[in-house]
Amino acid sequence: MLGDIMKAIKLGIRWINDVLPEGFPINTSTIVSGPGSSGKPLIGYIFASGWLKNNGNIVFLLTSSSFEYLRNTIRILGTDLDKYLGRFFIVELDPTIDNIMPVSDTHIKANLVKPEVWGKAISLAEAYLRSSESRIGTMVVGAALNLFFFSPTYGRAIHSVIKEALEKDKSKTYFLALNSDAFKTMAEELEASSDNLMFSGMKAGRLYLRIARMRGVTFKKGDVEVPLSAEVLENIRREAEKGKKDLIPLISKI
Repeated sequence: MLGDIMKAIKLGIRWINDVLPEGFPINTSTIVSGPGSSGKPLIGYIFASGWLKNNGNIVFLLTSSSFEYLRNTIRILGTDLDKYLGRFFIVELDPTIDNIMPVSDTHIKANLVKPEVWGKAISLAEAYLRSSESRIGTMVVGAALNLFFFSPTYGRAIHSVIKEALEKDKSKTYFLALNSDAFKTMAEELEASSDNLMFSGMKAGRLYLRIARMRGVTFKKGDVEVPLSAEVLENIRREAEKGKKDLIPLISKI
């Protein structure tokens, strides 16, 4: 912390505090990259849990999972979303609609593959969260970004929008995950555009994280095990893969 301006926050999660002894940098962009089924969304949800517990606001971009999946998964990780009503907003990908469809006051469905809809959805989320003051602001959490790139019409355009947000938007904290195997060149461009870069991987049924760079704070180097059981990891992996298989054919048509 410098003067009255907070630069980083300790999320209160032991293993993260060990990896980031000075805290996680606020108003930066993070990419978690790794092969398929390497636990990337889980890492995002763990950081999001710590963010909520420090009175931060969250925009959850649900690309390949439902709100119920998010609620159940984050509960397994030790956070009850019902305790944070007013501090999070759900934007659920729906490539079968043209624009945005309200689900509730705190939940919309949106065709995030379209660049203009991405921007509108984020703005609606920010407008809702504006009434919940936070000293650390808003984190945008999302995974499976590569799904958007299957669109022959919008894939390149939405890639550019995400890339620009990672590079230039310092009004929010971005924590996004992508598959390093799919659309490899486009994935590498997003990796290069982020302030912070992490890699995830699985070894013998265990989830590991390695930080490649972190803006303005020190970090522990090398692989660090994320303390989740093999059973939890497998159950969550199956649900996430199911969602992706359903979405790719739909996105490939727009």
